[in-house]
Amino acid sequence: MILKQKRFWWALGVLLLGSILTAVTYFATDIYQKDEVALVTDHQIEDRLIENNRDVYNNYDQTREQILHLQILSGKQKGKTYTVKNVYYPSQLVTEKYRPRQRVFVSLKKGSLALVNPKRDWVLVLTLTITLALMVLVAGKHSLLLILSMALSWLIFYGVIVLDVKLNGTQIILVFGLADIIFSFVSLLIVQGWNRKMLATWVATLLGVFVSFGLAFLIMQLTGQSEMKYETGDYATQDPRGIFLAQTLLGVLGAVMDEATDIVSSLYEIVQQKPHITAKELMKSGRTMGQEIMGPLINVLVLIFMAEALPMTILYLRDNNTLGSAFGFTLSLGATQSTISAISIVLTVIFATGCSLWFLKVQKSGEKK
Repeated sequence: MILKQKRFWWALGVLLLGSILTAVTYFATDIYQKDEVALVTDHQIEDRLIENNRDVYNNYDQTREQILHLQILSGKQKGKTYTVKNVYYPSQLVTEKYRPRQRVFVSLKKGSLALVNPKRDWVLVLTLTITLALMVLVAGKHSLLLILSMALSWLIFYGVIVLDVKLNGTQIILVFGLADIIFSFVSLLIVQGWNRKMLATWVATLLGVFVSFGLAFLIMQLTGQSEMKYETGDYATQDPRGIFLAQTLLGVLGAVMDEATDIVSSLYEIVQQKPHITAKELMKSGRTMGQEIMGPLINVLVLIFMAEALPMTILYLRDNNTLGSAFGFTLSLGATQSTISAISIVLTVIFATGCSLWFLKVQKSGEKK
């Protein structure tokens, strides 16, 4: 009971501190180097219809114009007011509709003002605050290790991106393959510490990632990578095939490490509670856990992929493309990645159970002898 109260107060403290930082970020004006911050001073924005639009496929939209009065809040032009026109489409696919009293980034050049985009950095701080507060409320002291793991993962990811840019994408598979090894090792070491359970999870993770990736790569080579529309990805500066494979490596790692951690941790508790459990019973327990985890985990990956691809799929279908054409241009690469992840999830059940048997059962027995 006392522990729960401490978690509550710590979470409340994190929420309070984060709220203060959110407010500071919202009102911050002079910390940005590239653009200036301005305030839409209108309480009611003048918004008029310019044109009704309809294309050959009977898709309707409008062209509208806002008259915005902006007050500059930073820089040498601080305090000055400007009146600008903002042309937008209600669909807001490539344009933005601005709201009264909204803070925005603007560009000032030679006395003219251009809208850049809304100031949303405070939303990111608020989201991070809520996330950290919930982590503290649920995990307590353990959340410090989770936060440290997240921070290091971001630093490693940044370093990997910088290295890849310096190499100009020439060694992208090697770079991201090593990144997977480092990501998984650092995350598991911080959260679980150096022990047999951590080693079992790490080895199972690496086997799940690289064996499934190797199988997928072999199949792609044997089939001549037919119907792999790499050009549909948003890859402007590097080899699209390499970027796709790097995405796959990182995506598979997330699913595999999650599953391996669940299975190995559960089997570790079983071994602790029943030291004399047989290898057959342990393997059966691992298989049962895998059967329970596989379905929901694969469905989650598929749903995330579908949610990400949904906007572009709708656009293609509304432009009178066939389902097959829309799938090829918007869904094929994501579906391939989801399939590879599904294969890795199935294989990880075997690897996690086998590694648990070796590190938690066999090695423990060997130490006793």
